Amino acid sequence: MRVHPTLRAATRLTPRMVAFQIKRSVRGKLVPRFPNVYDRTIRRTASSLPTPEFSDKMPPDLAHFVGEYYRHNDEELKDAACGRFTLLGRAVDFGSIQDIDWLFLHPDEGDGLWRMKFAQLSILHSLISSANEAHHYSARAILRRFAEFRTFESTEAFATCWSPYDTSHRILATLSGLAIARMRGHIGEDVRAEIEDFIRLDAGFLWRNVEHEMRNNHTERNLAALCFYHLAANSISPSRARRLDREVNRIISATVLADGMQAERSAMYQGLTVMSLRIFAACHFLSVATRDLARKRADAAAGAWMFLTHNDGDIALFNDSWFGEVPQPTAVLDTDKVTLPLSLPDAGYYRLSSGPIEALFDAGEIGPRWNPAHGHPDFLALEVDAFGRRFIVDPGTSQYSPGPQRTYERSGQSHNGPHYQGVETVEYHGRFKVGKFLRAEPLSEVDLSNISVDTLGGHIRTSAGVCIRIVCALPSGGLLVIDRWMSSRPAGATNLLIPDSWTIQHRGEAVEARSAEVTTEVVVFQGRLRGLEKRTWARRYFHAEGAVAVMLEPTIGPSGAQELAFGIGVVLQSELSAVHAEVTNQLTSAIKAGVFTR
Repeated sequence: MRVHPTLRAATRLTPRMVAFQIKRSVRGKLVPRFPNVYDRTIRRTASSLPTPEFSDKMPPDLAHFVGEYYRHNDEELKDAACGRFTLLGRAVDFGSIQDIDWLFLHPDEGDGLWRMKFAQLSILHSLISSANEAHHYSARAILRRFAEFRTFESTEAFATCWSPYDTSHRILATLSGLAIARMRGHIGEDVRAEIEDFIRLDAGFLWRNVEHEMRNNHTERNLAALCFYHLAANSISPSRARRLDREVNRIISATVLADGMQAERSAMYQGLTVMSLRIFAACHFLSVATRDLARKRADAAAGAWMFLTHNDGDIALFNDSWFGEVPQPTAVLDTDKVTLPLSLPDAGYYRLSSGPIEALFDAGEIGPRWNPAHGHPDFLALEVDAFGRRFIVDPGTSQYSPGPQRTYERSGQSHNGPHYQGVETVEYHGRFKVGKFLRAEPLSEVDLSNISVDTLGGHIRTSAGVCIRIVCALPSGGLLVIDRWMSSRPAGATNLLIPDSWTIQHRGEAVEARSAEVTTEVVVFQGRLRGLEKRTWARRYFHAEGAVAVMLEPTIGPSGAQELAFGIGVVLQSELSAVHAEVTNQLTSAIKAGVFTR
């Protein structure tokens, strides 16, 4: 009997997550039936909280650091006064602040992300922190319109204006702006009081609606917002302090790996985790043990974020990432104080370079088994820079809503790791990943010890057989990539995605790529270059860009295994044969030792 995908996904939740999921479901059904009762409950909770009246006493560097995640430019502030807002690269003009529709669903999407981003009110940070009183007027008008509009009567309340995740961002954006404005003496008492009252109600709601059922970046954001609120209030009851301490320690331990990487393995969410950890570390009302844990992981998290940064200053696109959701790491981190790790072994991310070719390698899992959202099957995939420019890229994320584009972007067949044709490594149901949950595993230094050049490797077990990838740094420059499929059927394939910013010339078993004044190439050493195909990649949400898929096929060797070998930016092709022979011998030894059957 086939179990429904939702039930299979539910079996991966912890009992605590299940309990909170049930609570969330009951809340969603009952609250719209008794909205006034719930509203009074939230207001009672808010009235029991201290007012965030000491925001100017929080560490200035923390207020500015948090604020960098929500900063808007002068043009956007002028637009806001007229009811015009640009989010995710899409501008919406409501005509005036009074005519804002907080339930507006952008026609380019089906998942409501634009609406969610709008409800976070990130624009408030820069409106409030500005020295321009006109911007303060805009901020008050937006807050009043929002307060008039939001209600618990709507069945969509918890997905829009009263979303705990959006509420968390609202608290962080608004309080960081208020803290900066008060430190500079730029804000009047009447404006300050109105903002504080609004945020106090948000905090009251959040205290009753922390997303423990998610146990992911949402939960972390909720807790960071509550900690930031009480830091601004410079006050918290002993019972709430104990609760925050317990939950903060729990979420760090569960979702921030020892190497600093957030467990969802997304460089985008990593940036938000860096912010959260800094907030936790600054909260005097948390225990010494929790603050020490936060500081330790904060340092590691900053290094992990930098590790997943390309030469253009922006993040890697593995696992549901895009540009602009968080600032560039180099724009907010003091890079001189960040220790860049050699690898992220707990997350399964590695780096290798030779000459002008630099690669990031994913030999980890798709993410926590309990988290059905986010994640792409980037198993054994590479993101490659050539001469400081993105050359081989991840398909990226241009939308969350289910459909052909989302299916393409998170299909294992669309990523450049070796795969069996027609065999997917993750099963999806609508928005969520619900089945298989395979994971790639790195090869140890011992497994690669007889190869004379710097080498990375990993493997993954699929329903069709084992896939292996070995990546070698050649002495004179360039990388040699060797993919092996341990089963002869189905046919194996590797598809490399190159952005349209490179001009591609197909020449036999090679493609030459030119961008501006630089040229590099991909050369097939063993196997076949089957052809080129127009595809897309996305580095920004809502914006799919053109790319070319270079489709490679392996040959079948005497043992029945399929093998493909190709070079990226190879300077001396004479180096390929010797290194390839070393890899072949190493793989033979590893297979005999049972490395891929353990």
